[in-house]
Amino acid sequence: MSQETPEVENNEPQETPAETTENTKKSSLFGKLKIVICVLVVVVLECAAAYCFMPSAAESAALVGRSKESKDAKDVKEETKGPHDKDKEKDKEAEKERNEQIEVDLGEFNVTAFMPTSNTTMRIDFHLYGTVAGADQKEFMSRLEENLHRFRDQVIVTVRSAEITELTDAGLGLVKRKILDKTNRMMGKQLLRTVIFSDFSFIEQ
Repeated sequence: MSQETPEVENNEPQETPAETTENTKKSSLFGKLKIVICVLVVVVLECAAAYCFMPSAAESAALVGRSKESKDAKDVKEETKGPHDKDKEKDKEAEKERNEQIEVDLGEFNVTAFMPTSNTTMRIDFHLYGTVAGADQKEFMSRLEENLHRFRDQVIVTVRSAEITELTDAGLGLVKRKILDKTNRMMGKQLLRTVIFSDFSFIEQ
């Protein structure tokens, strides 16, 4: 005798295809709505930040006013600057150029000098430099080229006639002053400002 299995009735309501489609549409619409809201929130925040950092109309007007005032003041200053002021500026530039010291090469020297007091011969080697004003450099170099041999002769004579005490002086002050004085007299103008000895050495033979 076979037993029949009783059928269990399913009381849960089954969704129809129409209801499923409607639920899908609702969830899709809700997702899109969330995206739109997020975008709107970002836009609003950006606008608020830009508003905070942008200058107000009054501040913009004040900035424009200050810029215009400074420009007008500069224009007025340029307009009121007369020929006397321009001459002063030129004089300042010329004074600056005159005060600017430029080093010039005066050549190498090898001098042999006899010292009668000690009955010895001195061999003196040095490189001579000088300084001139920037405005005088061209004139000095031109005159030096014209009188180069006379200049070298005067330097050699000055060094040969120097006493041993003058040559042993640490700064060679007296020898420098003699060369400076003779050179400027030879050139007819005070062009050479200072004289500099480099690689100075002397040997008693």
